[in-house]
Amino acid sequence: MRVWAAIVAMAGVGCSHQSPAPPTPQVTVYFCKAGTDALVPMPFSVDRALEGAKLESALVAQLLTGPAVPSSSVVLFPQGTVAKVDVSDDTATVDFSGALAKPFHGGASDEVALFKSLTYTVTSVAGVKRVQVLVDGRKVATLPSGEFEIDEPLTRETFSQ
Repeated sequence: MRVWAAIVAMAGVGCSHQSPAPPTPQVTVYFCKAGTDALVPMPFSVDRALEGAKLESALVAQLLTGPAVPSSSVVLFPQGTVAKVDVSDDTATVDFSGALAKPFHGGASDEVALFKSLTYTVTSVAGVKRVQVLVDGRKVATLPSGEFEIDEPLTRETFSQ
C-alpha cells in the first residue's frame, strides 16, 4: 500500500495549473529582393519588454544586420551603417551615419529598395505610419550621390506609386 501511495504522490509532481508562458513576440523585418521591388518578409523574435523607440531600434538594427541566413538575393544596407531611432506620435525618425552617409554607389533601384525595406519594417509596428530619414542628424534631399528623395517622411504609399 505504501508503494502505491508513493507512486500516486509522485504522479502529482510537476503537474500544476499554471498557464504556459506566452509565446515570444514576433516582428517582421522586410528586405527587398535584389533586382526587383518585391518585399521578402522575415519574422524575428523580440523581447516582450521592448516598445516604442526601443522596439523600432531593434527592428532597424536587425535590418542593418541582414537576414539570419545570409542571402545574396536581398538588398542590404552598406556594412558600417549605423542608425539611431526616435519615435514621436506616428513618426519614427531614423538618423543614419557611417557608411550610408558616404557617397552611395548601389544604384537607383538599390537605393529605393533600402528605403522601401526600412519603411515597411518600421511601419509594421502599430501606431507608426511615417519614417523621417536623417543623415548625420540633418534632413537631406538625397543620400550623398543618391537619387531617391528622402527629405519628406516616407510611408508605404510612397512606394505604391
